[in-house]
Amino acid sequence: MRINKDLTPKTIGINAETPQDCKSLEDVRQAIDTIDRQMIHLLALRLGYVLRAARFKPSEQSIPAPERVKAMLIDRQQWSEKENLDPDFIVPLFSHIIQW
Repeated sequence: MRINKDLTPKTIGINAETPQDCKSLEDVRQAIDTIDRQMIHLLALRLGYVLRAARFKPSEQSIPAPERVKAMLIDRQQWSEKENLDPDFIVPLFSHIIQW
């Protein structure tokens, strides 16, 4: 799986190209709000795929997939470490998102 390198601050509507380019608190807030809006959009898209996946399961009892969740959380831990994010924050966050 690859990361979309075309997704840049400019392509999602952030005025400052990097956090260091912010010249005011308003620039910082605009960037944070834009990122949060994109994250919510992506969560909605993700939910659509989750709901679609349920249609491929043979029964309601088979929807929970503990081994898949375990593997997913390991991946998210590794991805967070690559991005220099605290896995102690990211893994519980995704654990919550996965259960949604």
